[in-house]
Amino acid sequence: MTTNFALVIGGSGMLSGASVWLSENGYEVYVVGRRADKLEQLRGQSKCPETIHGIAVDYEDTERFRGGLSRVLERAGRIPSLVVSWIHGTAPDAQSVLINLLETYDINTPWALIHVQGSARFFQKENTPVPANCLYRRVYLGFIRHGRHSRWLTHDEISSGVIQAIASKQNESVIGTLEPWDMRP
Repeated sequence: MTTNFALVIGGSGMLSGASVWLSENGYEVYVVGRRADKLEQLRGQSKCPETIHGIAVDYEDTERFRGGLSRVLERAGRIPSLVVSWIHGTAPDAQSVLINLLETYDINTPWALIHVQGSARFFQKENTPVPANCLYRRVYLGFIRHGRHSRWLTHDEISSGVIQAIASKQNESVIGTLEPWDMRP
């Protein structure tokens, strides 16, 4: 039985590699994604499929998202030690729903939040209030430069960067580069 518990929001797409890595490195992983078929495919990518649990819910639907997270906490009987959250701006309440639910469930157990954000957030940092028992870290998604051209990050590059951020324990990291800004794809 694994002792670590991770929750990955948006973990069946760009973060699928990070979800699989967590499952293969001692975590019981609950992955929030919109599509049940992608969540099932994710399980098939892991050497430890029994440690990946899909939660098919769209985080843009606040009440369903809250309900899905509540069911996870009840099933696990505790809060996750690690949360990796890639929530788009189209769901402005989802991050606070997540944090408030974890805070309500347990105010004493320490946990870490890896908040994955788009490149523009690096220059317009938002205030993300977290409880005292939360270690908050940001990961910004940049781009890759190739001479006079650039491209967005691949899913593998994003997952690798998030894995590095988990391991490094830095408060802030950038995957790829953010400069020069006018070279963004």
